[in-house]
Amino acid sequence: MPLNFLDLKYLPVQDAEAIILPIPYEATTTYGAGTREGPEAILAASRQVELWDEENNWDPSQKVKLTTALPISPEASGPQAMLDKIRRQVQPWVSQGKLVCALGGEHTVTVALVQAVQTKYPDVTVVALDAHADLRDSYDGTKLSHACTLRRVYESGRPLVLMGTRSYSKEEADLLWVAPRMKLFKAADLHTFEGWGQAMEHLRQIPGPVYLSIDLDALDPGVMPAVGTPEPGGLTYQQVLTIISTLAQRGPVIGLDLVELAPIPGNRVSEFTAARILYKAVGYIYQSRR
Repeated sequence: MPLNFLDLKYLPVQDAEAIILPIPYEATTTYGAGTREGPEAILAASRQVELWDEENNWDPSQKVKLTTALPISPEASGPQAMLDKIRRQVQPWVSQGKLVCALGGEHTVTVALVQAVQTKYPDVTVVALDAHADLRDSYDGTKLSHACTLRRVYESGRPLVLMGTRSYSKEEADLLWVAPRMKLFKAADLHTFEGWGQAMEHLRQIPGPVYLSIDLDALDPGVMPAVGTPEPGGLTYQQVLTIISTLAQRGPVIGLDLVELAPIPGNRVSEFTAARILYKAVGYIYQSRR
C-alpha cells in the first residue's frame, strides 16, 4: 500500500487543496546516488512527525485538505520524456489552483514543475535553496542534468533567486556576474547579520506568486547529511523555516519541491528533518492564505 504523508487518511486528489507528489526519478546523479529512494523515505519518516504545530498553535492537517498522490514512475526513454510526463500530470492540478508539493528524486524534476506552474502563473518568481548553482549549460553530455536545472529554469524568462549557494564552477560564476533577473545570496553571507537582513528584505519585496525549490543540500551536512553532494557551511534548519515563512507572508507560494535526499541506512535524521520542513511549509502557506 502506498505511503501517505503524515499517515493521514486517504483523500481523493480531486478533493484536495494540496497534493504531496512523490517523483522517485534519478538518472544523472554524479556523486552519491540514492535520490530515487528519497520520496519514500520522507513519507515513511513523516508518520512520526507531530501534527500539532507548536510554533503557531494549530494543526494544519485538520485545516488543509491534504493528500498524497501515487508516485510518478521513472521514464526509461530519457530525461525529456520524464519531464514531459511530470508536466502532463501536474499541469491540470495547477490549473485547478491546487498546491503541488513534489518530493524528488534528483533536482532535474524542478524544470518540469516550474514549466507546469508557468501555464497558470506566468509572472512567477522562482526561489531556489541550493548548495550548488546548478547553472551549467550542459553536464556529462546532457542539458537535462541535475547540474543544469537552474540554468533551464532561468531560461524560462522569470526572475530567479538563489540562496545558500556555496559551490559553483567558473562557467557558472561568469553567468552569475552578468545575468539579469538573477539574485544570489551566498551561504556565507546568510550567516552574517547584515547579509541575512538584506536577503529577508529582498524576499519580502518579491511581487506576485513564488515557486520554491529546496535542494536539501542547501542545509548544512550537520543538519542534513543524506544528500548526494554534501557541502560544508550550509543553512540551518531554522534559517530554512524563516525563508519559507517570509515568502508565505509576503504573497502566494504556488508550488514547491524538496529534492536530492539520498537516505543513509540506519540514519533517519535527514528524512525526518525533510518531512518536518515540508509540513511546516504547508502550514506557513495555508496560514497566510487564511
